[in-house]
Order: sequence, then C-alpha cells, then structure tokens
Amino acid sequence: MDEFSTTIIEPGAKIGENVDIGPFTYIGPKVRIGDDCVIDSNVTITGNTTIGAGCHIFPNSVIGVADPEGSSAAPKCIIGERNLIREHVTIYGGTGRKPTRIGTNNLIMVASQIGGGANLADHILLANSSFVAGGAIVEDYVRASAFCHFEKGVRVGNYSFVAGYVHADRDVPPYAIVQGTPLRVRGVNSHNLKACGFGESDIRTLKRVFRDIYNGTGELNLDVVNDLARDKTLPAIVTDLLKLLKKSARRK
Repeated sequence: MDEFSTTIIEPGAKIGENVDIGPFTYIGPKVRIGDDCVIDSNVTITGNTTIGAGCHIFPNSVIGVADPEGSSAAPKCIIGERNLIREHVTIYGGTGRKPTRIGTNNLIMVASQIGGGANLADHILLANSSFVAGGAIVEDYVRASAFCHFEKGVRVGNYSFVAGYVHADRDVPPYAIVQGTPLRVRGVNSHNLKACGFGESDIRTLKRVFRDIYNGTGELNLDVVNDLARDKTLPAIVTDLLKLLKKSARRK
C-alpha cells in the first residue's frame, strides 16, 4: 500500500489471494478475508470477523461492529463462501458463544440489517431493508421480500416464502408462504420447492397437510397437528414438519 492510499488495512488482518479492495475501505486487525473476494469502496469490516472465499461486499456496508443491543465485548462474525452483500448492509457481530453466522451462497440486499448472534443458513435471499434481530435463525432456501422484520429468537423455516412487510414475531413454518401483520400462513411455497427438486407427491401431501392444519384461517390448529402425528403412513417430510410445529407451539 502506498503512502497516499485511502484504504486502511490494519496490521494483523489476513487477506487471501486475489482479493480486490476498493478505496476508503477499513479492514480491522482481527479480520480474515478468503481468496477471490471483492470488497468495494467505503466498506468497514471490523471485530473478529471471518469472510469466506468468493464473497462480494458492496459499497457502504458495515460488518462486525458491536450490536447496540448487546455487549460491546469482542464482536464475532463468521461469513461463509460466495455471499453477495449489497450496499448499505449492516451485519453486527455476536458475542460469547453466539457469534453471528452467515452460511454460503446467500444474497443480502440493500440496507438490510443482521443482528448480533443471528444465524443464517445457505441459499437465502433477503430483499431490501430486511431486518433479522439478534438470535433469530433463518434456515436454508428462505425467500424474504422487502421490509421484513424477524424478531429475536424467531426461526424462519427452510424453503419458506415471506411476503413484504411481514413482522414475524413467531416462527415461520418450513415450506410455507406467510403474509400480513400479524403473520398468517397462506399456503405451501410450491414454486420454490419445485425449483429445489421436490417431487410432486411430497408437494401434494404438504398442501393437504397445510389445509388441514391451518384450515383457511392462517392460524395453527395444534389438535390437528397431534392427530396427524399419530398417522404412521405420512412421509418423513411431513413428520419432520409436525415435530417442528409442535416445538414452535411450545415456545409461544
């Protein structure tokens, strides 16, 4: 780096091979960046942050800072490979035994925020201005539209679709389409399931089960869940769903 460089990479930072870092970017001393990453201009990466290979972080994003609602001690953030983190995204670091974790192949769009200790899995799309509170869990292949808000401790089930402006103050079932505030289950996310290779038989069974459980009201009927759980002929995809629904109901 020459003496006129506007990029600051603190001593102790570890930068992989073929990493492109733009001007006016700050990389803290405990940051580790994998190979083939692109870090655009005006990005701040601090805390005890690890970023996997092949990620692209767009301008004005901030990663690894202390969560204002948590402890300021040693924020930690672990980000996997091939993530696209768009402009003005803020990812707060977690503390203690709960670092913030983001898996692989995710797209986090403009002005979204990820709270300290949140856990995002793989192949997730969070549209503009989504908010994931600290400690929330977002599972594989979730699709969330703009301005969604996931409360602290909420679990967003895999392959679900969350419509715009949803305020999820309780768990989102796997495979579901949810809309509205308060949140309501509107059906099965068939399009995403087909795209991810699920068979027609499993999708039809899920649709039937969702109709029985939610009965057009969008509200969970736990009695129906318990009745279905006694049916030993149901496929594994349904029995696993029923277990999760019962666990979510106990946490409410």
